[in-house]
Amino acid sequence: MYPLKTAGNPLFESVMPVIISLITVVLAGIYLKNADGDLLGEGILIGVVWFLMSVIIDLFLFLPPSPMQMSINGYFMDIGITYLIIPIITIGMGYLTGKNDLNKM
Repeated sequence: MYPLKTAGNPLFESVMPVIISLITVVLAGIYLKNADGDLLGEGILIGVVWFLMSVIIDLFLFLPPSPMQMSINGYFMDIGITYLIIPIITIGMGYLTGKNDLNKM
């Protein structure tokens, strides 16, 4: 997706959160459907882990000596903060799924 970022930054800024949201909802739904126990806790756990994985992978791609260099501040202001969508979605899904499980009892 980096060529899209450099060629059309406004388009990239619009497409990236949509794709992250879609993938997070689908994968969190699959994960939480098969999880037992504290679903809110599971939502927090997967949200934090997926957030950290995304940032760490990006840091290898965007920080020097990478050809797609960005400063750490520039990275978080431009891309990294978008990944906060991940834990927001997974925590919300864990809370709502766990709440629905309690209502069934």
